[in-house]
Amino acid sequence: MLGQANINQLVTRIIPDNSAQFLELMADNIDSMGLDPIKYSRIIPARPELLAKLNLYKELGNSYTYMGFNLKHKPFDDTRVRKAINYAIGKQEIIDGVYLGLGINIASPYKPGTRWSNPDLQPYPYNPDKARALLKEAGFKDDNGDGILERDGKPFAFEIVTNQNKEREKSAVLIQRRLKEIGIDVKIRAVEWASFISRFIKTGDFDVVVLGWGLGLDPDQYNIWHSSQQAPGQFNFIGYNNPTVDKLLEQGRTELNPDKRQKIYHEFAKVLLEDSPIVYLSAGYGLTAMHKRIQGIVNPIPPAGIGYDSQKWYIPQPFRRNEISAD
Repeated sequence: MLGQANINQLVTRIIPDNSAQFLELMADNIDSMGLDPIKYSRIIPARPELLAKLNLYKELGNSYTYMGFNLKHKPFDDTRVRKAINYAIGKQEIIDGVYLGLGINIASPYKPGTRWSNPDLQPYPYNPDKARALLKEAGFKDDNGDGILERDGKPFAFEIVTNQNKEREKSAVLIQRRLKEIGIDVKIRAVEWASFISRFIKTGDFDVVVLGWGLGLDPDQYNIWHSSQQAPGQFNFIGYNNPTVDKLLEQGRTELNPDKRQKIYHEFAKVLLEDSPIVYLSAGYGLTAMHKRIQGIVNPIPPAGIGYDSQKWYIPQPFRRNEISAD
């Protein structure tokens, strides 16, 4: 349908360490990589030799970062407590401070601007007074005057667990600071990814996590939110159980009419926001550096992503790499 691609062969290299990957980019050993906000906004723009050979692209990414509660642990089974924490966290502060403004405050688990994202929903605003009022309503008080709230003689304290990801760790620090201001004592633990999954996620042995979800093109999120998806290794590891959401997810995956599906998923996102099983922290941008020898890239990047129309990319003859052929 699209015809022969202009570039005959693409090679993908897996380089787990981000710094090593960046060194390879600078040495012209790779042509493209995804960037973090620091490299995109500060490091590359400050180095003329990099700007001379690299194009920078920004697109709204297919993922979001969130803070998720273990709903099987008290007091996170109380909607008032979850909402209070949502109001106590400054999402724009995280977007500006951690992602250097390269993110969007969201209220739905779908990519902003797509038909599945409900435009009527608004994120929880930063409102510490409302947070304190909700916690008081839920029975929390500072009886001994130490600045930490208590209920039934127990201080309100929990641990945020995340993987060793700089942006998530920094986000957790800002969350910790804001929650301390309303009387919640938070500790942070950053764990290597494999240990994080086996020790905490699969066992359900955590209070709160800071993680991200990557989004597919289809709006079906049954495997993340349906109450039946809670076994070890399944994706509903926060233990979310809402019969209304279950029903909407079941309807959504069997409905073929796009307009009816849209209404179902808009309602699903509305119920989810009201219930607050997670705190949406930000939807980040996909940030890409691409060697200028690669041409034909659509810019600005369309919603489908930088790879849209990649069959039209080409490399002018003078800039092609010389390779010995095995033929």
